[in-house]
Amino acid sequence: MAKTMCIQNFTFGATGETFEAGVEYDVPAATLKANPDYFEKSAGRPSNKMAATDEDKSAGGDEAAEDTEEATEVAE
Repeated sequence: MAKTMCIQNFTFGATGETFEAGVEYDVPAATLKANPDYFEKSAGRPSNKMAATDEDKSAGGDEAAEDTEEATEVAE
């Protein structure tokens, strides 16, 4: 189920469930597809995704690149 914000009051006919505007609900994907005008997707990310990390750009990486360039020049 996806967490969504209801943007307009409505009653889902198949289940008779009432949704109020401004309230966040856990709604099945089928209900979202059938009624896209009544819900807004939340900006949250799934809980099973790994947190974003920055690339390690420490000085050690630059030295390794310089060593490779020097080795290439010597080989030529």
